Amino acid sequence: MSGGIQTTLQEMSTAAPSWLTTTRPETDDVILATRLRLARNLHGRTFPHLASEEEREVLLKTIWDACDAVDSLTGAPRIAMTDLTWEDRRFLMERFLVDPAMTEAEGPRGIALNREENLSVLVNEEDHVRIQYVAPGLAPDETWTVLDKVDDTLGRELTWAWRDSIGYITASPTNLGTGLRMNLLLHLPALVLTNDVENVLRRAVSYGMRVRGVLGDGGSVFGNLFRLSNDPTLGRSEEDILRSVSGTAHQLTRYELDARATLRQEAPVQLEDKIHRALGLLKSARILSERECLNLLSAVRLGVNMDVLSGVEMHRLDTLTILAQSSHLDRREGRVLDPNERDILRAGMVRDSLGSGRN
Repeated sequence: MSGGIQTTLQEMSTAAPSWLTTTRPETDDVILATRLRLARNLHGRTFPHLASEEEREVLLKTIWDACDAVDSLTGAPRIAMTDLTWEDRRFLMERFLVDPAMTEAEGPRGIALNREENLSVLVNEEDHVRIQYVAPGLAPDETWTVLDKVDDTLGRELTWAWRDSIGYITASPTNLGTGLRMNLLLHLPALVLTNDVENVLRRAVSYGMRVRGVLGDGGSVFGNLFRLSNDPTLGRSEEDILRSVSGTAHQLTRYELDARATLRQEAPVQLEDKIHRALGLLKSARILSERECLNLLSAVRLGVNMDVLSGVEMHRLDTLTILAQSSHLDRREGRVLDPNERDILRAGMVRDSLGSGRN
């Protein structure tokens, strides 16, 4: 396995991505990050799932070479998925860089990634190219400006598959047209506590959105984190997609803030007790499962957002949300831990990080 890739992963494992720990506007208590992703394919080339291994190898090299034309990707890490173990691939998923489809597919595929981890180009996933950029908070205009420039730069090096009557040609019909997906990372703890989250999310789906939990296996949700994204792209402009997803996110934000106000008004003591108990457990527990840890961090984040807690730094909570995950702990120790070892190590890391905080 490439020592360079392992060095890159090891360096990444010591801190959370910059887009998560960068200071967000105070209004972004609910919307933690904006990710835009463009699906593109090369003209005259077979889609990855139909291409031979030799074809995909050529595509990988061709696209990676083209990435050198993008300033922040020149000389940046190139990570071949075939060089990674399953634990390495899960590590990239924990950092929101790849989805399960990228980790589970076979054959030549990979990711070009800038040092800040906010710009990446995925090669040979469902499409030949997936360009993605992430920014803190709700930032559709900023994110689109960067992504559009990268798309233009790569488009001068590569010839995209395009048809005037449709737009960009993609492997999945749902991405035809602009090929643009807007994905927002949302923190919705109050809606979960008031048992309103399912109704609210169903409403978002009725608006043509897709919603799913984050950081959970088997459909479960850890840390009250959700992803909101647009569904079909055909027949819609980039501006329409950005506007509709942002509008839905504003609605969800209002629902979440209303739920927080309801909790403060109708159950203030129970709310404060839950938040202070969560911080107390994080500061003193000797064993913490991943699910429990992320849910407790969510409660503490809610306490900071609602001014129930003081002296707890948000960037510590952001960092722990990433570093307390299983593959990050494995990489920290340099081996695959058993679950009990992870739970003990996780608890110790959290105590070390939060132990000096005041409440």
